[in-house]
Amino acid sequence: MNKEWDGSEASFRNLFDEFYPALCMFAYGYVKDEAEAADIVQECFLTFWNSRAKFDNYLKIKSFLYIIVRNCSLNYIRAHRYKTEDVSDLESSVFFTNNLIEKEAFRIFYRAVNSLPERSREVILLSLDGLKNNEIAEELSIAESSVHTLKKIAYKKLKLLLKDYYYLVFIFLSELE
Repeated sequence: MNKEWDGSEASFRNLFDEFYPALCMFAYGYVKDEAEAADIVQECFLTFWNSRAKFDNYLKIKSFLYIIVRNCSLNYIRAHRYKTEDVSDLESSVFFTNNLIEKEAFRIFYRAVNSLPERSREVILLSLDGLKNNEIAEELSIAESSVHTLKKIAYKKLKLLLKDYYYLVFIFLSELE
């Protein structure tokens, strides 16, 4: 994503496309309901849009979005769950930090995967879904040796794209092996 923020609709669309999936997963970590998580994130983007003039850089926006999604998720839990339910673990900074790191890692990794050429991207995504090379070959109607080659090329590209995030390469590529 271009890390420039100019307040335009196009800039907002790029921001939305970049963060929506990760923020939904982040909210889900709190509310454990996919539809509600999506609603929370959409409301948070609307709140951001209405106050967009206050923001002048990407980092402030990213921080704002994660914090507002956290707060809205906690408000949802307080309003819709039993009053006796203890939410102190969810309110902790440790939970917030761990959830944030996990979802940011997801966002960064999948942005890199989505930048791969189409066939390589398909192979990697199917691998992440747990399919073996022969199953991927069958699914895509290509030779198993092509799957192996596409994976090898994709790994090299991902390692370059994620060189500043070496820990992600280790985590995600170990899942594919």
